[in-house]
Amino acid sequence: AESESAAAGSATSAAGSATAAANSQKAAKTSETNAKSSQTAAKTSETNAKASETAAKNSQDAAAQSESAAAGSASAAASSATASANSQKAA
Repeated sequence: AESESAAAGSATSAAGSATAAANSQKAAKTSETNAKSSQTAAKTSETNAKASETAAKNSQDAAAQSESAAAGSASAAASSATASANSQKAA
């Protein structure tokens, strides 16, 4: 009877070990899934950062063109003012 009881205890212990092993495996799979999700999120962040960088560069280029056009307009306005002054002198 004692050995029967010991055998039952061993079986219970083995079942407990099997359950613990299964739980460890589940936890490992969950960790792996989470790691993959993190990796995907990191790649998405990187892609978004590159897109932001490109947008910023395009904005900077547009601002430079706008600045250049404004300088051109100022130059044209100055020429126009000079021409106007000259025509007033002539009159």
